[in-house]
Amino acid sequence: MDFKLRIRTAETPQGQKLAIVPLEGRFDAKAASEVRQLLQQVLDFGYTNLLIDMSAVTFMDSSGLGVLISALRKCRAAGGNLSLCCVPESVALVLSLTSMEKVLTCFGDLETGIANFTTASSAR
Repeated sequence: MDFKLRIRTAETPQGQKLAIVPLEGRFDAKAASEVRQLLQQVLDFGYTNLLIDMSAVTFMDSSGLGVLISALRKCRAAGGNLSLCCVPESVALVLSLTSMEKVLTCFGDLETGIANFTTASSAR
């Protein structure tokens, strides 16, 4: 998998800056390191609120899930949050089987994700 840093930015109705990060292809052990670096770059740019667009992800295993959970922790430690949008059925199944759908907020589409994104601190 050859990820390129193609983030878009948006602002939530609450005025929060949001980085939209699209992922594509197989999100497995082979791609995990590359995605981890990509998400760290986004955090290094100063974005603490990440909306991960999963619409083009064809497969995700536990390595991919680990990268998302690690990034979620980093975002929350910085006062932000990480959510997913456009989650394919195969990825939703992985989230359900691991009970991670209780930890990772998932939105059906990008517009809903932007409109309803909340930081960890504002969700309390």
